[in-house]
Amino acid sequence: MIPTLIVLGLLALGVGIVAFATRRPSTRQDVIVDQDTAWNDPITPAGAEPAANDPFAHAPDIAPPVATQPVPAHPVERAS
Repeated sequence: MIPTLIVLGLLALGVGIVAFATRRPSTRQDVIVDQDTAWNDPITPAGAEPAANDPFAHAPDIAPPVATQPVPAHPVERAS
């Protein structure tokens, strides 16, 4: 009889937890605030001159990558 009451109590607790989690009133998080994503802002045409106030307009070109030697798979033992 006692194991049956324990099982019924746990079952009632589980139903209560599910009911509490699913019947909560909706919060204000459901309202989506319009975020400025700039999707409709005007774009710069492809052939436009760089802007006069652009600090990177006259930046030097990116240097080519430097080639390095690969590390050997087995380290060489050095004399102490």
